Amino acid sequence: MTTTCSGLLSSADFWAHDGDAPILKFNANNWLESHTVEAINHAESWLTSLGVQPSRVEIDTKPLASEGARIFRADANRTYRSEPSRQLFIKLLSFAQTKFGDYQQSMGYVAGLLMLFFDPATTFKILTILNDHPNFLPGYWRGEATSCAVDGYVCFGLLKPALQDHLRRIGLMPETFVQKWFAGLCIHHLPFHVLFHFLDRFFATGNAYLFQFFLAFFEEFEDDMFQASNPEANMLIRLAGGERPPAEDRLRSVVEAASASRFADRIAKLDFHRLRCAAFHDNLSLRLQRANEGMWQKQEEIEFSDEEDA
Repeated sequence: MTTTCSGLLSSADFWAHDGDAPILKFNANNWLESHTVEAINHAESWLTSLGVQPSRVEIDTKPLASEGARIFRADANRTYRSEPSRQLFIKLLSFAQTKFGDYQQSMGYVAGLLMLFFDPATTFKILTILNDHPNFLPGYWRGEATSCAVDGYVCFGLLKPALQDHLRRIGLMPETFVQKWFAGLCIHHLPFHVLFHFLDRFFATGNAYLFQFFLAFFEEFEDDMFQASNPEANMLIRLAGGERPPAEDRLRSVVEAASASRFADRIAKLDFHRLRCAAFHDNLSLRLQRANEGMWQKQEEIEFSDEEDA
């Protein structure tokens, strides 16, 4: 263990108290225990890519007087095992909601992983860049993650027309999975030893890498998708999280291939403003309008008779 880790992993009793924490679900074959220094080096490179300096403030770890929204406690329980880790996580999520004006569970996935390596103040700095910088995840961590769905439809429109038609026929539309891929950064979909290479590329490149990953995935699994029904296709897009996950070497190949020039150059040439406007108009505008209009629908009042049964 190096002294540069300021996160939960720096605690001597982390594995005793949080070794079976849900955030470690994809720590396949105990990779993190045997590759701790390697993992920390990956994490340090993320700071460099983002231009974030480790926090120098004295951290106030005292729990909040009130835990705030119930979802914070629920997500803390779904992330860590020990109560001190959960309390620290709740405090981070509460601060983030206050500053960002909203909360989305995918942010909790990202925060939970980052807190393994960084103190909560440094983690909050990273979340701020990801949430606010136009090059990363702006608008993705909203309760209604419209921006993420829009970008999913932009990606969908870049696929071969025949593949788009097939995916529509089997009901596999992008809003059903891009939230986990994009907003959640595949944290609950890739084994750690593959995920960390995915994150290296994302932090170095930004949002564009997510688009490249989308295209690389559907290139690698195109034949599988054409042969798949809806349940089978849903298993594929869950990556390592499905009951019958794809071979790990194929997932690693997708992560690596996504950085290839054939994907990077294609994404770099796109007019994102035009494509996002079109994706919103064609796929989401009427749906959102109807949903919000429906909130004003007058409900029929049920009248109960005052007469007693004979």
